[in-house]
This record gives sequence, C-alpha cells and structure tokens, in this order.
Amino acid sequence: MTTITNDFVSSLQKKTDSIPSNNSKESLDQTAFLELMTAQLKFQDPFNPVENKDMVAQMAQFSQVAGISEMNASLKAIAGSFGTSRLAEAANFIGRSVLQDGDTAYSDAQGRYAGEFTLTNPASNVSLEWLDSAGNVVHTQDMGNVPAGKVPFQLLSEDDNGNPVNIGPLKVRIKGAAATTVSTWLPVTAVESSSTGADAMLVTPAGSISASSARRIA
Repeated sequence: MTTITNDFVSSLQKKTDSIPSNNSKESLDQTAFLELMTAQLKFQDPFNPVENKDMVAQMAQFSQVAGISEMNASLKAIAGSFGTSRLAEAANFIGRSVLQDGDTAYSDAQGRYAGEFTLTNPASNVSLEWLDSAGNVVHTQDMGNVPAGKVPFQLLSEDDNGNPVNIGPLKVRIKGAAATTVSTWLPVTAVESSSTGADAMLVTPAGSISASSARRIA
C-alpha cells in the first residue's frame, strides 16, 4: 500500500508508469514464432506436408494471442496512470478536513472539533454533550431552539494562553432532539492508494476513508 504526504506530491506528479519493452524469455514473440514455423517446414514429412489452411490457422491464432497481450499491457498502463492521477488529486485534501458520517469528532490543527446534525422537525431546549473516550461529559453546549434542517456545531479546545489543545476524540450526544444524521469533520493527514486501485483513500485520525464518501471538504 502506497502512502504519500505533501512532500511527496511533487515527485509523484513527475513519475509515470511504463511497461517494459523487452519480451520475456518465457513468452513466444514474433521472431520465435517465425523460427518455429521455419523449423516446422524444414523438418516436415515431404510425403505429408503441412496444409496451407493449417499454417494460416496457426498464424491467425498467434496474431490473436499477441493482440490480447498488447491490449492487456495497454490496459495496465491506463489503470496505472489513473491510479497516479487519483493520488495526485487526493493529495489536495492533505491539511484540510472532510465531513464524514459519524458521531465522533477529532481536533484539527486549530483545536477545533466540529460537525453537523440534521433535524426533520424544529426542536426546543436542545443541548449538545461532548464525551471523552471513557464516556465522561467534558463539555455541554446549550443550543436552545433549533430549526429543522442541517445544524452545525463546534467546540474550540484551547489552553489559558489561547493555544490549541488536542484532548483526543470526542463523541457527540444530542439531547432534546432526534437527529436523523450526524456528521463530523475529520482532518486529513495523508492519502494512500486503495487496495483495489478504484479510489484514493484519505488518512484521518478515524482511519482511512474513501475520497468519494466525503460529504464536503473544508
């Protein structure tokens, strides 16, 4: 699995995958096929020579196999270029945050925990609790009357001097309303190739997620 950071992006964009041009000794190339055919003609039984239709069939079969091999090589080259392109594009996510479904928020570089939840109907006396990994409530936010729709929330963690403080992952618990969806912002620290090569993966404190699954980017 390949992982890249900002320092690797420039070198990644300069590299392209190439298909070796030398034929493997284990494969039958055109030269070897012609030599084999010449030997077959040279040592054939003069009283029972190879018929023209048989030779034409052999040549057609070889051409078909060679065409499939060349097509496979072309497809591999195209797939490789797509994978590199996806990684290069996903590298733009590094240092930013993506909105992902889930109720656990992680601090960004500014010490900000944030996200949003969705209400089908308006609610009153809504509050938001932030819980640490042990389940303890570390902060409670009174949100009062909340309209229906997407409701953003955030918590800023700082020390007495105003410096950001990462206090670990915090779980969000909504009281006084039934949210249909809860999403949190996750900082992206790196990107990596998918095991299937279908999509680039974003590395976050919550784990690696698909770039296509992110709701928004900030």
